[in-house]
Amino acid sequence: MRVAVASFEYEGNSLSLRVERRADFARIGIFEGAALLQAMEGKDLALTGAIHALRDAGADLVPVFAAKGGAGGHVEDAFFHEARDRIVEGIAAALPLDGVYLAMHGAMICAEEKDPEGAVLAALRARIGPGIPIAISLDLHAHVTPRMVAAADIVVGYETYPHVDAYQTGGRAAGLLVRALRGEIRPVTRMRKYNAIVPVLGGATLGDAPMAHVAAHARALEAAGRALSVSYFPVQPWLDMADVGITGLAVSDGDPAGAEAVAQDILDDMWRRRRDFELPAMTPAEAVRAALALPGRTLLIDAPDAIGGGASGDSPALLAALLAEAPEADAALCLVDPAAAARAFELGEGAEASFAIGAWQDRRWFKPVELVARVERLCEGSFTYRGGPASGARARLGPSAVLRVGGLRLLVASHAVYEHLDEHYAACGIDIAACKLVSFKNLMNYRKLLGPDTGFIALHGPGATPLRLQDVAWENRRRPFWPADDMTAPTALA
Repeated sequence: MRVAVASFEYEGNSLSLRVERRADFARIGIFEGAALLQAMEGKDLALTGAIHALRDAGADLVPVFAAKGGAGGHVEDAFFHEARDRIVEGIAAALPLDGVYLAMHGAMICAEEKDPEGAVLAALRARIGPGIPIAISLDLHAHVTPRMVAAADIVVGYETYPHVDAYQTGGRAAGLLVRALRGEIRPVTRMRKYNAIVPVLGGATLGDAPMAHVAAHARALEAAGRALSVSYFPVQPWLDMADVGITGLAVSDGDPAGAEAVAQDILDDMWRRRRDFELPAMTPAEAVRAALALPGRTLLIDAPDAIGGGASGDSPALLAALLAEAPEADAALCLVDPAAAARAFELGEGAEASFAIGAWQDRRWFKPVELVARVERLCEGSFTYRGGPASGARARLGPSAVLRVGGLRLLVASHAVYEHLDEHYAACGIDIAACKLVSFKNLMNYRKLLGPDTGFIALHGPGATPLRLQDVAWENRRRPFWPADDMTAPTALA
């Protein structure tokens, strides 16, 4: 078995102002050829899982191209075209091949191309022809399109949120590809989609959460032999396109009707639970006051400015609330503002000065907060992720400063970096165990830090990743759609 492997991963957001260019992907890593295989070792990425599964099956690997971004607004067209061509032409140049595996997120957007993964897969299929099976793995929040499913024979999504199974998902997709190449199965993939979006904050697959029940249902369908693989995609909801919606998908063994029936089954399960995805949230000031009254440590989840959902990470709303409501409380907050970080480096450690912080890139809702702070620490903020979909990968906050304002340690970073646990704080010398209040700009990974002495409060308000999806001024979504319209019956998109 001669199998080409590649990856191109990024999560877009139509409401975000961020534009990711080649340099942004390069901070995480762009790899080709043998360097790709070396770079993937020691990581728990989907591509690594696929490489290991294919190697274990005795496949001859042809590494082509890998570029993994985080989340943001959209990928610059120039780099998208470069990555697409490197993948498609690189795989075509490696022919003859028996199979292809691609790791993708599934929710990328570009200024011109609104279905980038579909464009890559369609171009690849056109170049290699219909006879070579293509397997792809996707994030649970993928915006799955008919063009993607038409070009790929095998589509497998993450099963967990917080994402802890990227490596396993790559292995599952590659495992099905191996079985297909050995003639053991004839994979057929089908999808069904409804015109509905649901809040990400309520989408955990933990405990008694609604998605936990959907996940259990999917695994039961597989155990019953109804499908080889069942995936559910509650979708990245901040994509302003007419065809975005929750999706059910199934891979069967030569049974198109069976795959479609299972895809419909799991989709209907998500639809029935749509109201359960909405969780309570507070304004920043309300959240700070409530947290002060609670025992132990409280994580303040800045949901409207979630970097992991594509926001700029520069909203100062919670900063203003902390300064007003709890100026002496031991607290930690991270905020993206390269100009403020640069000023701290000019001043040096120990200096005290006035700063204007926040709303560095996105000033649609807030203005910078004026404050006087002492430069406590300067750092580069490099760290390795200890888990999640980027486990083992390196990240860099860029020139960063820890500013001390009363009891608050304010980490001012130069780059918006995906938050997993507290790696970004620890990289700059902040021990969150000593804090009463800790801010996170992510929507799910913070749950790994919860415990008997640690709870959380979610914030709501304006931003690029708002919780109240029905309040967004959508321009391109097709009506009616949930939750903007209180529909009793769903509208099918695919």
